[in-house]
Amino acid sequence: MAVTSGPCLLSVAFVAAAWVSGASSVPEKAGSSHKSVSCMPCSRTYIADAYIDSLTGQLAEQRDLTEVSDTADLCKGLTDDLDMPTVSEVHRQLVGEGSHRRLVYSVKFGNCKDAMVKFLDGYDANLVIIEKLPSGVFADLFELQHFVERKVFLDVAVFGDTNLELPSALSNRSAVEIHFDLKPSKSMDCNLVVELALHARYPPLDASGYVTVEFGGPDLLVRYRKKETHPGSCIWVLQNLNAAPLEKAVWRVPCGDEVHAGFVSSLTFVSALVCSMSIVLAASLIS
Repeated sequence: MAVTSGPCLLSVAFVAAAWVSGASSVPEKAGSSHKSVSCMPCSRTYIADAYIDSLTGQLAEQRDLTEVSDTADLCKGLTDDLDMPTVSEVHRQLVGEGSHRRLVYSVKFGNCKDAMVKFLDGYDANLVIIEKLPSGVFADLFELQHFVERKVFLDVAVFGDTNLELPSALSNRSAVEIHFDLKPSKSMDCNLVVELALHARYPPLDASGYVTVEFGGPDLLVRYRKKETHPGSCIWVLQNLNAAPLEKAVWRVPCGDEVHAGFVSSLTFVSALVCSMSIVLAASLIS
């Protein structure tokens, strides 16, 4: 688990953009059900840490995991003749009310019962989802860590701005990366459900009483490696799953009305003054 610079269930998994120069890619095969294939050494735990600096700008929205440097040929021979599990359906829904919501994902594998079981006999594999959060929304890493401790998913990391106290106007964007361990299991039933707990930061004042926050599409990958590997030659292969574009998720975050700002400030000041005087009077009477 990791935090860098900078509720309420999760059943499964979460991939953001850019790559380090040591990664490599191979072209997509004709008729393949996957967008692209990339590789990275097993010593590197997370995928999203390579683009942290771009979270504060537009680059994170425009770049994709397929934008991989080809300075090394790490993937050669690792992706040949593999019957990979494919994703047939992905749905996303924002549920809840007010300033605390959940992003619920439903992931369905198309060739799960045969292809996945055979594939997992020879490979360790994880489903990886990276959700790039819009400005004004954050995920609490300490809350997510409980699901790692309970082995609901394999690992979790939050990148970017992890200061939970900052209001929207002073905060930067962040991203959540979740790893879910794919295992042959009768209970899996080829369907996975993800619930990511999210919280809204204090938004700026608005006359409408609401601020609209819109979520972009997540990155969805399968990360795998051979079960019998030596530490020095261990390579993770990442396949970007060819999931259809998800339905738009829009969050109307409640906010204050600027018309009421003067009245609320005055009432807060008077209340604080009365409380302070009461404390001073009570202290003097006791003494």
